Amino acid sequence: MAEIIWNHETKEVFEKVVGNLPQFHRSIAQRLVKESAEELAKSRGGGNVEDEDLIQAFFKEVPPAFKDMMKRLFSQLDVDYSQYVKE
Repeated sequence: MAEIIWNHETKEVFEKVVGNLPQFHRSIAQRLVKESAEELAKSRGGGNVEDEDLIQAFFKEVPPAFKDMMKRLFSQLDVDYSQYVKE
């Protein structure tokens, strides 16, 4: 199976968001979100992970209590999550 490539800017956003998560949740979120983003990229037929995949993965994998924090983090990074997240 071909390895999924990450868009450079998307990878930077991933690392910044994970770095801002509470310490206890970082490693879990890093693993789950990475796997989920790569699966989403594959399922849409993409060869690489784009912002769309990353954002959907974060909102899929992060517990509901952290959704507002995710929105805040994406906004601080000037990432428009709203087009990929159904409220």
